[in-house]
Amino acid sequence: MGDHLFIVSRQQLDLYRYLSREFSTEVDVQVILDRRYGERRIHDERRSATRGDRRATDRRGPSENGTQINTLGYAFVRLATVR
Repeated sequence: MGDHLFIVSRQQLDLYRYLSREFSTEVDVQVILDRRYGERRIHDERRSATRGDRRATDRRGPSENGTQINTLGYAFVRLATVR
């Protein structure tokens, strides 16, 4: 896996193909399609869950990457290296 990652929306296949072609020779860049497919849980169910049931509550807030993918069609991420 590279040091940089482009996550491209499923609706932006032309952009995905373009970026894949442009960065095909770069060993530190990877281009992937967004794997998310809709919400996994219904919003009303999450909010009405009891405090002790972690599975039914939403533990994550909206991510910046998800927002970028939805508005721009892609997100660019620099991956941290663990030493």
